[in-house]
Amino acid sequence: MRAYLLITAAYLTAACYNYQPLTTATPEPGTYVAAMLTDSGSQDLARYLGPNVSVVRGRYLGESDRGLLVSVSSVEMKQGNELTWAGEAVALPANEIADLQVRRLAKGRSALLVGVGVTGLVATTAAFALIGSGTLPGPGRGHPAPQ
Repeated sequence: MRAYLLITAAYLTAACYNYQPLTTATPEPGTYVAAMLTDSGSQDLARYLGPNVSVVRGRYLGESDRGLLVSVSSVEMKQGNELTWAGEAVALPANEIADLQVRRLAKGRSALLVGVGVTGLVATTAAFALIGSGTLPGPGRGHPAPQ
């Protein structure tokens, strides 16, 4: 039972994710999204996001009169570097977004990661069980007699 809980916890905390194209009209609130900005969107939103931002990642909060509301967790610059945000809400106008993707669990890679982790745990446990299998001191063994 403990092994099952350990595997489940490892799977949930060490999972791998991919961003995939949106398959519905709008994502569910709370879903992680990645919004690729147009060139004009990068320029127009520079006062909110900073200069040269190409991708905005975060949780989708819903729609507003100004566009998609996103609680921003990070932005990716055109040069490729990524900056972490603290969840500030930013409205992204629909005409400023070139592509919108949602984060999904990569089941195959996650299963592989968990499998490698469990194999390492089993191998380590077996190695220590083989090396450290001595006898415990008992009466008359291991301790000198008091004088």
